Amino acid sequence: MNEKDLTVIYGRVSSAAQSLELQLSAARRYLEAQGLTGKEDFVIELTDHDVSATKFKMKDRPKLMELIQLIQEGKVKKVIGYKRDRFARNFYEFVDITRVFIKYNVEVVYTASNEPPFRNKLALEAFYGMFGQMEGENIRTRTSDTRKQYPSSIFGYKRIKEENQVYFVVNEEKRDSIVSLFTEFSNVKDEEQFLNFFMTHHKGLNQPEKRLRILTNPFYAAHYESKNGLHPMDHVKPIISLDLYLAAKSQIDEFLAIYKEKLNEVSNLFTTTPLCGKCGNKMKHRKQNVLDEGYFVCSANHKRLMITVVELNDSVKHAVLEHVQSMSAQLANKIMSKHIANTKKRLEHEKDIATSEYLESSLELSTINLSSKSVISRYLDRIQMLKDKSNKIGQDLLALQLLSNEIRRIDKILSQQELSLSQQDIQRLTELLVHDVVVHESYIGIDLFLSTFAKEWNAS
Repeated sequence: MNEKDLTVIYGRVSSAAQSLELQLSAARRYLEAQGLTGKEDFVIELTDHDVSATKFKMKDRPKLMELIQLIQEGKVKKVIGYKRDRFARNFYEFVDITRVFIKYNVEVVYTASNEPPFRNKLALEAFYGMFGQMEGENIRTRTSDTRKQYPSSIFGYKRIKEENQVYFVVNEEKRDSIVSLFTEFSNVKDEEQFLNFFMTHHKGLNQPEKRLRILTNPFYAAHYESKNGLHPMDHVKPIISLDLYLAAKSQIDEFLAIYKEKLNEVSNLFTTTPLCGKCGNKMKHRKQNVLDEGYFVCSANHKRLMITVVELNDSVKHAVLEHVQSMSAQLANKIMSKHIANTKKRLEHEKDIATSEYLESSLELSTINLSSKSVISRYLDRIQMLKDKSNKIGQDLLALQLLSNEIRRIDKILSQQELSLSQQDIQRLTELLVHDVVVHESYIGIDLFLSTFAKEWNAS
């Protein structure tokens, strides 16, 4: 097969229920008009089936990536597609694909009757690509609205399908739980009641996240919400009135920010996970509910080893503050900066040597007798080894720079005239200075970095 000889038919559908036949038959009709049958050796079909362009990026569409690779290898003369949106619905991805078409001078044919022909101008094609993205956004909106109106399953309802009609009837076993949930929540008056509501057990609805999803879903009032407001649904039997839903919704809107803030506080309660003093394994964090601070237990079931998050935080904070006050930031900075500078100098010298040897080997390879395959193989292996070595040294140099930045951050905190640390400072110092926390039966061991730089060392 000659270079740049292929004609590629590309097609894509977003779901398994859709058929590629419309796109492929349109391509075959085009080929017939060109005097071809579509079965020629230089005509191939590449199709992505059940691959949504709004959900999957280019790299996750295997046949599209195969097409692009063939083009970049200089093997493709013509690409036949149904519409532009078959290649991409994302504007930037469409522009990237179009750049490939134009760069490799590929003829592109669109077979849909209402699709403008391909133009070998990136700006114009990008303009068309914007419409593809807008349509993709519309599809997502339509899909979202459909799911809101016809969910595959929803707590408190039975989904019935008869004669191509879907409707939802109330699961009477769940009705009282849902009505009670909305009624109780609509009576919440303040922040404390709001948080207590989510901490209190409800029959069948013990997970706060599940209760929150129900309380914010107008489906239970036989409505769905779009950007234009609430809309009634005739195929759903309401469990609660719309007024009761709106009363609960107003409470959610008022207190939801507080709930999220509490969740964030709990999720950031600890900056290190302790180890079991008996087995050395990382301990497990457990809690009673989403807003509970919780405690740590041994993952290997050493039951006598347990510590609450509050106890852990207090111990670590005390150790870090004590450690900070005993450190000589000036001495630590001086010694570590000198060590980093020496290491950087050594690595840069090694990188220069590796680069020089890489260039020498490449030059030798270009001048030897190429009839000896074994010699070529040895040179290629050596060149690759030197390239890998140079890359590894580059990574080490980058890591040194990051370490140097961390030291400057510590120095900035510790060099304050009056050491007044915020909670954020303490968390940052904990991340930087705490190596390990080990929980034993009668005590907690805290291993700290930079422990050699106590102030008494500065006597010299």
